[in-house]
Amino acid sequence: MDFDYVVIGAGSAGCAVAGRLSEDGRARVLLLEAGGSDRRLPILMPAATYLLAIGNPRYDWRYKAAADPTRNDRRDFMPRGKVLGGTSSINGMCYVRGQPEDFDVWAQMGCHGWDFASVLPYYKRAEDNENGADEYHGAGGPLSVSNIRSAHPLSEIFLQSCVNSGLPRKTDINRPPQDGIGFLQATQRGGWRCSAARAYLWPARRRSNLRVATHAHVERITFTGKRATGVEYVVAGRKLTAKASRAVVLCAGALASPQILMLSGIGPEAHLRTKGIPVLQDLPGVGENFHDHPGTSHTVWTRGKTYNVQRGFFQSMLYGAQWLLAGRGPGSTPDAHVIGFTRSRAELNRCDVQFHFTPAGYDLTENGPILFDRPAATGLINIHRPRSRGWIRLKSADPFEQPEIQPNLLGDEGDRETLIRGHRLMRRICETDPMARQVIGEFKPGSDVQTDDEWRAFVRETAMGFYHPAGSCKMGSDRMAVVDERLKLRGVEGLYVADASIMPIVVSGNLNATCIMIGEKCADMLKQAS
Repeated sequence: MDFDYVVIGAGSAGCAVAGRLSEDGRARVLLLEAGGSDRRLPILMPAATYLLAIGNPRYDWRYKAAADPTRNDRRDFMPRGKVLGGTSSINGMCYVRGQPEDFDVWAQMGCHGWDFASVLPYYKRAEDNENGADEYHGAGGPLSVSNIRSAHPLSEIFLQSCVNSGLPRKTDINRPPQDGIGFLQATQRGGWRCSAARAYLWPARRRSNLRVATHAHVERITFTGKRATGVEYVVAGRKLTAKASRAVVLCAGALASPQILMLSGIGPEAHLRTKGIPVLQDLPGVGENFHDHPGTSHTVWTRGKTYNVQRGFFQSMLYGAQWLLAGRGPGSTPDAHVIGFTRSRAELNRCDVQFHFTPAGYDLTENGPILFDRPAATGLINIHRPRSRGWIRLKSADPFEQPEIQPNLLGDEGDRETLIRGHRLMRRICETDPMARQVIGEFKPGSDVQTDDEWRAFVRETAMGFYHPAGSCKMGSDRMAVVDERLKLRGVEGLYVADASIMPIVVSGNLNATCIMIGEKCADMLKQAS
């Protein structure tokens, strides 16, 4: 049980870290994952994930946030992958990087080496883009990025209505500038999900220097003095310890990474003492700066058939065979077909609102997504770079109890107003031809939501985090920073954090691609330090 590196969490970043550190065949790497195998139909078949994996405790941590006073005490459901690949094994497979300005702002905040020019090579190195390599994309990397294989006709109709509403059509939503609307690219290979585990761990399964331990629940990081030297974890009720001679790399995600640090004695001193945890390092920023992309959903009833009514027994068998044999059809569909970015106000210098369009109608509830049983379509609206901040704290010193998560999602009034402006535009798009000819009614928000006060009430009642938690162990150089620009934990040796928690400000888009980039860059920095 002696290793050079112990990596905690086989999610988007953790798989990249472990895969890259072990590729030389010499460094001994242990990767710990609390979940099980990703070689299961609900993971590999994109459409099956929404029905069989999200909300299933076999694959999903099923986090539940505390009552949020900014939204009438709503309690968000927060799915996080509990399986090899982490959330990349149950997410919507949207390959979105964010804006170059996101990373340039990180660098201006003291995160040297994280400007866009510095991170772009890591995006490209990870990527195997179906359209080939160019100045913004890579080919031959482990992560397969593919064009959508079987777009629903309604998706093209919606896209054209966006264009008719003033959004420019884009053939590549990841090519700056971000403004515009287009079909997404998905993290798929041949219509099958390409999670971080499939990208980095499947090719590495024969490496003798990489050990992947599943169903391994980490209790705490161990130290000699102030140097991280190993990890204590539990498998099937048995407590085990693994030693790390070079480094422990924490990649458990924005919800679990601060929890593990606090359980290990690293965090706000006063809070740790209330839980009876001996304080190793007082770091007040652990668990703070927590934020997500606030969003709402716009659902309309449609004339033509959508995926809502294309799931009977015989249709499911047909679509399953189509996916299995050809990697096409509804079984291959990612969460959204169309992705768009725009500005809530014309005077802004960059986009602050994102759209996802799905040719299926569903509702996002406190207990998870609910699919309707009649033809419908849903457009999601979320804002980028919110100013609202929440926090994550321990409920107790029990490592098996979920942490206390307070999103404080709409704590900033400006976030709420931006979201309303974005949702008004979504309504206008659905009222524009050719989409307008397909809509027979608006379910949500409904025709009774018209005035500013009615919109504010609607947002308070329905807004939620869009499953993009970030920032709870932020990178930087100020007093509240948890890690430095090399992802090394402040105040201790041999401990690094690499996942969405290190983002000082969440990127302007879905998180999977950026988390993989963070893992790639972390592995590179660790190799340079060894």
